[in-house]
Amino acid sequence: MMNATCPSCGGDMKFVSKSTLYAACPYCSSLILRKDLDVELVGKLGQLQDDGSPVQLGTRGRYRGRGFQVIGRIQYRFGAGFWNEWYLDVDGWLGETQGMYAVLFRAQPAETIPKFYELTLGAAVAIAGKTYDVKEKQASHCIGGEGELPFAIESGYEAPVADLVGPDTRFATIDYSEEPPLVFVGEYVEFDQLEFTNLKPVEGW
Repeated sequence: MMNATCPSCGGDMKFVSKSTLYAACPYCSSLILRKDLDVELVGKLGQLQDDGSPVQLGTRGRYRGRGFQVIGRIQYRFGAGFWNEWYLDVDGWLGETQGMYAVLFRAQPAETIPKFYELTLGAAVAIAGKTYDVKEKQASHCIGGEGELPFAIESGYEAPVADLVGPDTRFATIDYSEEPPLVFVGEYVEFDQLEFTNLKPVEGW
């Protein structure tokens, strides 16, 4: 673990993962870049919205027998509400929206990924040798982030995203906010399967 001082407000910061490059200051929401043993201010993030999620930084869980810890989050707004992308210390993501969860990992498919405007609902898309059907496509907006992140983000940027499903619980997401697009593959997972600990108290649970 690396300790650092926020160059914006002077607050104490900790980097849990050795591979993390960016972190949001928990005191002033500044985005900080780690450079060897030093840090650099690179931006400012928006205020996250309370969405009732029981997951929080420091939540631990298990996926397919492997333990993980939640070390970061990006929050997005879309037409029907919010969703969270929780960054895990195993270099994966826990997607959460409306009580549904998916565990995803970055993929580098050999296939050519269709452009966002080319996708139609129900169309088949090949990713890493497997076929998925387009379930949903929408433009979302980044609200902000917290904790450690593998890349820089900026509040307010638009992220055109397509969600795809395969047989059984297979799931994929294509993020068109970059070129070439970012592709993530994984599966839907039931809440209890993830064996969470250190969840945030939520009224009604």
